[in-house]
Amino acid sequence: MFILKHGLKEDKPFVKSVTIGVTGIDISFSNEKKALRFASRGASIQVGNALRNSFGNFYPVEIEE
Repeated sequence: MFILKHGLKEDKPFVKSVTIGVTGIDISFSNEKKALRFASRGASIQVGNALRNSFGNFYPVEIEE
């Protein structure tokens, strides 16, 4: 399992949810325990790349469950 971490955020740096609304993309952040989980590294990289232009640098972090 992988989670996405924001490269510059220190407080609650992990992506919790991503919502597409009428005003654009909204991201909420949380601690590692509540972070959105991805089944593969490739999926987490694709989401991170999609968010990079508007929200900064994200990188995947592998977690053990």
